[in-house]
Amino acid sequence: MQRPITRSARSARSARSGLVAALCAGLLVTQQACAADPDGEPTEASSAGTTTAAPTGDPQTTPSVSTSPTTTGSPPAGGGGGAGEAILRGERQVVIVPVDSFEAILAVDPKGRLNLTDGEAEYTLFVLDPVGGDRHQIKTAKVGTGGEPFCMGLRDNGTGPTTVVAAGCDTSAAGQLFTLERTRATDEKGRPTYVIRGDGNLHLRTAADTGLVAEAAGNGKPDTTFVFVDNGKATLPALD
Repeated sequence: MQRPITRSARSARSARSGLVAALCAGLLVTQQACAADPDGEPTEASSAGTTTAAPTGDPQTTPSVSTSPTTTGSPPAGGGGGAGEAILRGERQVVIVPVDSFEAILAVDPKGRLNLTDGEAEYTLFVLDPVGGDRHQIKTAKVGTGGEPFCMGLRDNGTGPTTVVAAGCDTSAAGQLFTLERTRATDEKGRPTYVIRGDGNLHLRTAADTGLVAEAAGNGKPDTTFVFVDNGKATLPALD
């Protein structure tokens, strides 16, 4: 797979070992969800005695997308119509770029966690699929081997920070519903920036020691914002 194009030439790569965590237990969802485990096999996590089938996609073996994602030169997201509104309607696939994060984008890592990467990854493109009101599911822009995309969901790690992991899509799962709040600021390319807020008013934020986590905003203000970079028409199949 070709390496994603970043906002400027990469002069260095920082080792990101320790950013990933074991997956599968404790998703903050209202119903059962299924997340990819470190071996790429889905694992079931039940709630309220229910069982729900989930995709069997393997993040390590699913064929990569046909074109390399780009984080430069795209129309602004959410900018008063056109491509921006199409992004928020789930009609476009995007790269999610943390503002002020050194040469990094968000991607699903081999253990199924949504995390920062400055190198190669299988799932680097996402679709922001509206589910009602101002809430969205964040779906992988391509399907797994089971024929369905993965959705990002909050995972409770007890005393550790809440992380975001890939799971079988379920619109009734509160942990998979995110609010995309546009800020008044733009990035250095003039693109609108967004705060991503999950269930329980947890905001997605990035840190050098923990990677991408979901935490309450410090002093009432989130310290990480994101831009959604258009990478073409979404091609996810319609689901029954």
